[in-house]
Amino acid sequence: MQLQLNNLRITATALGLALLLVGGCTEYKDYDAFVKDPQPLVTTTEYRLAPPDVILIESARTKEINGHTEMIRPDGKITLPLIGSVNVTGLTCEEAGAELQKRAREFYTDADVTLRVAAYNSKKIYVYGEVQRPGPYSYSGTNTIFNTLMDALPTRLADETRIEVLRPNKDGKLVKRMTINFEAMAERGDSHLNAILEEGDVINVPANVLAAAGLIMQQVLLPIQPAAATVKGPSDIESTVNGSQYGRVTGAQRGGGGQ
Repeated sequence: MQLQLNNLRITATALGLALLLVGGCTEYKDYDAFVKDPQPLVTTTEYRLAPPDVILIESARTKEINGHTEMIRPDGKITLPLIGSVNVTGLTCEEAGAELQKRAREFYTDADVTLRVAAYNSKKIYVYGEVQRPGPYSYSGTNTIFNTLMDALPTRLADETRIEVLRPNKDGKLVKRMTINFEAMAERGDSHLNAILEEGDVINVPANVLAAAGLIMQQVLLPIQPAAATVKGPSDIESTVNGSQYGRVTGAQRGGGGQ
């Protein structure tokens, strides 16, 4: 009975702490840093190539490189037939295409070269917290908050009404954040905060009240459980003795008599 009362007290305390934590959560409102009016379909930041992006080169008049796919090496270069090694890191697709075309025209005066990204591998956005698929996601310049969360899949333990979107600067320091209601997006089509993400953005999906309470209970009870597991009642002790190498203790032996 006493144990049950203690468990109830712990549960109530955990719930109270969870409610206090959730109730004290700040709603961040740096909306202007994320939301534009009108909302663009893609990012306004130019995509610049970097390792290990994969690029596809097309050139109708330069058969040696037409349809060639290359992953940018750690040194920032690609190596192509006829042209050789070219550093493309830090360039846009248009700038890299112009550089390759310049090299190709040393061999074909009418060479034309276009280039596009076949796999966006170098730039990431991040999702963590109560989602089924946490971790980095490839940044393409078209990632929205809604689409990214649909890919990450919040769990049933998530608080979908208080999801945080964080934007660090180039030095990795947090500069802007906003709180969004993913539940409203998914169930009511409220997309006014469904912003286009930028490279390096982080989405944090927090736990709901019950999940937070469960975590607090786990942290409170975890140190107690090992000690509680070593405490044995009389029946446990008897079972241990009877199963030992000394054999079963008989009633007569308990009474101290013998035959």
